[in-house]
Amino acid sequence: MSLAASKLLTLLIYPLSLSLLLCAIGLSLLLWGRRRGAAWTLGVALGWLYLCSTALFADFLIGLLERDYGAKAMSTVQPEAAIVLLGGGTRGYAHMATLADLNQHGDRLVHATALYKAGKAPLLVVTGGAPRGGKPEARQMADILRVMGVPPGDMVLEQASLTTYENALYVAPLLRERGIGRVLLVTSAFHMPRAVAVFEAQGVEVVPAPTDFKRLVGEGIIPRWLPGAGNLSRASFALHEMAGLLVYRWRGWLDPAPQ
Repeated sequence: MSLAASKLLTLLIYPLSLSLLLCAIGLSLLLWGRRRGAAWTLGVALGWLYLCSTALFADFLIGLLERDYGAKAMSTVQPEAAIVLLGGGTRGYAHMATLADLNQHGDRLVHATALYKAGKAPLLVVTGGAPRGGKPEARQMADILRVMGVPPGDMVLEQASLTTYENALYVAPLLRERGIGRVLLVTSAFHMPRAVAVFEAQGVEVVPAPTDFKRLVGEGIIPRWLPGAGNLSRASFALHEMAGLLVYRWRGWLDPAPQ
């Protein structure tokens, strides 16, 4: 399956896309005179969209992924030979911009820089390619990291990967060439279960360095049972990750690779 096809299929995982599809099916059933089927389909669509838009459900889903990867005080992080920074923290270039824009996962770059500047590793491995000949995300992030004070000579760019599996597949030999077997892995906390598993399957010993936590401390002003766009976004991230774990297990990408 091509990358474009797999990306289109993953849209069905997102609550908004699935709910819109169910609404379309429900309206079609209504036009065909299937009123009961239409009512059930529309009810499921709206109910699922509402549930995924509440903080109660979004926090529950995110919590399942983040629970084993809590925040760490910088003083407790032991130095390693390298930091591996996964892509996904940029959204490309805005009109006339000189640097790529950070997205909602931009904390990944901030945390990797903080680890580097705290002396937790002398080398920063930056990952991420680009489809259709665009500028690889690794280069986009490297430009931002330079502005944040990371010297180009202390960065190694992996510019071919388009998925988490390929991140690990292409980074592992780069590390072996340098005699590095253990790294600090920087990515979003909700993404860490899949990232750790796929890197360890490639023979890389991982010390998780999570960031970009999606569950905020304390109660918000808006009641947790009311819907909100931010909650829907967080639920979508969580459902995407859970589906990704299932697909990676099914494809055998979490099984140890032959060395």
